[in-house]
Amino acid sequence: MNRIYHHCLAVACIMMLSSCSMIDYAYKKAPAYVASEFEEAFDLSESQIGQLDSRLDKFFSWHRQQELGRYQQLLEKAALSAADGITAAEFLNLKNDVRRAWQRSLAKAIDDLGDLVITLDQQQVEQYQRYHRDSAEEYDEYLQKSEQQREMYRVNRSIDRLENWFGGFTPGQEEKIRARLQRLPDFYEPWIVYREARQQALVNAFNNATNAGFTRQQLKTILLDPSTEYARTFEPARKSYWRAYAAALEDISSWLTKTQKQRVVKKLQKYARVAARLTNAG
Repeated sequence: MNRIYHHCLAVACIMMLSSCSMIDYAYKKAPAYVASEFEEAFDLSESQIGQLDSRLDKFFSWHRQQELGRYQQLLEKAALSAADGITAAEFLNLKNDVRRAWQRSLAKAIDDLGDLVITLDQQQVEQYQRYHRDSAEEYDEYLQKSEQQREMYRVNRSIDRLENWFGGFTPGQEEKIRARLQRLPDFYEPWIVYREARQQALVNAFNNATNAGFTRQQLKTILLDPSTEYARTFEPARKSYWRAYAAALEDISSWLTKTQKQRVVKKLQKYARVAARLTNAG
C-alpha cells in the first residue's frame, strides 16, 4: 500500500526530475499514471476506477496549490546550505523537512483516496498481496547477499546518487568517499523488516475488517503512526543511520571542488524555480 502512495507522491514531485519542457506534460499525465498503479495493485472494478479518477484529480490539485510553494522554499533553503558545503546539522534539518512534507502529503492522499481501500473485497486483497510480493523481489535479493556484497551494493548506490548531484568524482575523491561510506551502518535490513511488518499489519486489518469497513484512520495508523510496535522498533535504526549519513556527507562536502558545489546549487535553484512556476500556473 505504501508503494502505491509512494507512486502518487513521487509523480507529484516529478517536476524535480524532469526538464522544464516535460514538466507540464508530466503533471498532466500524473493522475493517469497513478491510476494505472492502483488498477494493477487491486484489479479495481469499473465503479472503483471511476471514483479513483476524480479523487486523484482532487489530490493533485491540492498538491499543486498547497505543497509546491513549500517545496520551493525547501529547495531554496537547500541551495543556500549547499553553497559552502552542507553541514550535518543542515542536512538533518532538511531531511526532517522532507519527512514532514512526505507525511503531510501521504495523510492527504489517504483522505482523498482512502475510501477506495475501504471497499476492497477478498480477491482484491489477495491481488494486492501478490503485487506487494512482486515489488519485494529486490529486497529479498538483498537479504540473500553476503555482508560484503551488501556493503558493495550500498556504497555503489550511494556513489551513483552523489554523482547525480555533484557530477563525476576524481579517482582520489571516489576512493575517499567510498572509504567513508563503508563506515555507514546497514540501513536496508531494518527497513525491509519494518516494511514487511507494516505490510502484514495492513493485510491483517483488511482480513479482519467488519461490515463497518476499514476506516481512513486505521490506514493512517498503519502507515503513519510512530507508536506502532514495528515503527518503534525501526525508529532507533532510522535515526542512527541518518545521523551517520549526515556526518559522512559533511565530510564528503569538504572534499568537493567549488565547481561541484556550484553544480548542486544550480540544480536546486532550477528546481525551486520550477516549483514556483507550477504553483503560479495552478
